Amino acid sequence: MAKIRYNYLVRDVTRHGQVRWYVRRPGQNKVRLKLTPEDEGFTKEYKDALKTKSAKPGTIRVQPYSLGWLINQYFASAHFAGLAKATQVQQRSILGRVARENGDKDARTLTSAAVKAGRDKRAQTPGAANNFLKSVKALYVWGIEAGHVKQNPAIGVKRAKMGKSTWLPWTPEQREQFCRAHPIGTMPRLVYALAYEAAFRRSDIVTVGRQHIKDGFILKTQEKTDEPVWVPISPELQACIDAMPKTGLHLVTTAYGKPFSVKGIGGAMQRWLKQAGLEKAGLSLHGLRKAAGADMAEGGATQEEIAAALGHSGTKTASIYTKSADKKRLARQAQAKRQGTSATQSVPPESSHSGPVGQKRRKSQ
Repeated sequence: MAKIRYNYLVRDVTRHGQVRWYVRRPGQNKVRLKLTPEDEGFTKEYKDALKTKSAKPGTIRVQPYSLGWLINQYFASAHFAGLAKATQVQQRSILGRVARENGDKDARTLTSAAVKAGRDKRAQTPGAANNFLKSVKALYVWGIEAGHVKQNPAIGVKRAKMGKSTWLPWTPEQREQFCRAHPIGTMPRLVYALAYEAAFRRSDIVTVGRQHIKDGFILKTQEKTDEPVWVPISPELQACIDAMPKTGLHLVTTAYGKPFSVKGIGGAMQRWLKQAGLEKAGLSLHGLRKAAGADMAEGGATQEEIAAALGHSGTKTASIYTKSADKKRLARQAQAKRQGTSATQSVPPESSHSGPVGQKRRKSQ
């Protein structure tokens, strides 16, 4: 019996050894198949996948001045090419979905109400809602400059209210417990030091290498912002670096000597937390960066200093740390004043037989 040939069928193996099958055609998003070629019903699923048309944002053919067309023009622009890689990835994901769902609408008549509806659609995840709003606003800022549209429908649309941050900063006790479980000379401890001592993001932890180390500093262009950051190497971080085998440029690698992915390092940290008995604490790798920012503020660092250390382009995020530290400082001062007042009030009044009053009484006798 002749073997069936499946065009555009792609076999992919994950880092965990799991085999996945996809249909991938030029200019189309890949379609994952649930069955394998050995399973009954695979041929039907394969043929159905071939009928699925889900073109990538950069290849969608749409009418001029439609929303999909404007997004395509934006993706092909020099302005978009100059954005940080992380920003490009994020906007491609968000605007690509907009193009697929509403690409046929006229970009010139898109209303603020429609943008609000898109924001509210993502209300369960305020961060995603605000990223959507930011991406649409950036699209139209460019579109106005390019002369494709005349007004920005995202202007005036309020950001979604952010809830309490899910990135919990690690407490000193939690950090000590983790370090006891993962001593210097282990990969978990090096990752810990890069996240806490250097306050790196995940995307920088997985890409930092020995080529970035010079004269006691790590000089690296941030993956998220495409901005350089100078990080002094603390004795703790230096000890962690020196204790690791010097194989390849990457400081952080898997057990197989390969660099971690951004998601992969997050998953690895969860395994390391479990090994340290901290799996139920709700901690994450990013929480170490938050702990570092909080410690800087507690130590009296200014917003500008914290922004420079964390690699922020502005002081907005740094102000969160300093405001929190200021509240603690003011609370301590208030309690100290309160205790001082209480101590004064607890002193017994002067005796009636001393001082001027006592003297007058003796004279009257």
